[in-house]
Amino acid sequence: MNTKRKGIIFTMIATILFGVTPAIGKMTYAMGNNGIQLAFLRHLFVLPLFLFIVLYQGKSLRLNRQQLLDVFKVGFFGNTLTIVLLYSSYEYIGVGSATVLHFLYPLFVCCMNFLFYQQKLNKQQILCLVLAILGIFCFMDSSASSLLGALLAILSGVFFAYYMVGMDHSSIRYMSPYVFNFYLVVMNTIVILVLAMVLGRIHIMPIEAYILSAVVAVLTSLIGVVLLQKGIYCLGASLTAILSTLEPITSIVVGVLWLNEGLTLLKVIGCILVLLSTFILVKSQNQEGES
Repeated sequence: MNTKRKGIIFTMIATILFGVTPAIGKMTYAMGNNGIQLAFLRHLFVLPLFLFIVLYQGKSLRLNRQQLLDVFKVGFFGNTLTIVLLYSSYEYIGVGSATVLHFLYPLFVCCMNFLFYQQKLNKQQILCLVLAILGIFCFMDSSASSLLGALLAILSGVFFAYYMVGMDHSSIRYMSPYVFNFYLVVMNTIVILVLAMVLGRIHIMPIEAYILSAVVAVLTSLIGVVLLQKGIYCLGASLTAILSTLEPITSIVVGVLWLNEGLTLLKVIGCILVLLSTFILVKSQNQEGES
């Protein structure tokens, strides 16, 4: 099997896992779980695994002051808030709709680079922005809960965009990914636990809920991430990003078939517009990179 085919397989498996796990996580909500507690459990369960990996590879855990500051800024505002907001959105809207709205993050990355790093927007990026905005309106209805869920999902995309931009424009770019992820998991475990306790979102659940939460943790934070990294190594970031649009499609299908979530024609149109904008954007960036 050649390298490209391996990369396609790795990436598709990773994106399918990322698309299925929201449905697994949402199943625990009926058992007393919630978005904030699920986010806490996801990091708690993989913390020993990341510690083992770092120690096994003999990586140094020492960071200088600038690295610590960057880990906190990018980690908290980029990663912690992303996960808390996205998981919380599942309480109000379907996992498919939430994942599609979260996938607006490539456009938010372009906007942040334009606002903070003076990177101009080309015609294709502006077109993608218009398509995405039209797609967002397709998800809006009159119910307050749906509007709140959509807002949480969109904000998760905003903060994830900050995470990506921060990774590219900080000292984290030169850190070992395993060391960074270890500190990220440690920080998220502590911060989200405090947040959950303050908001009264920690509840005792049946053992099945903890098992499913552990499954979500391993499939996303360990297996999914590793496979995606292998996909990037084999295919490059641009082609991997295009294949990653399979994630929201998987979430939509799983949400409809597994969780019996409703899907109107208007939401189908919204999904198409958002995914089309993402595909055009990544494709145009790939062509610019080749030129």
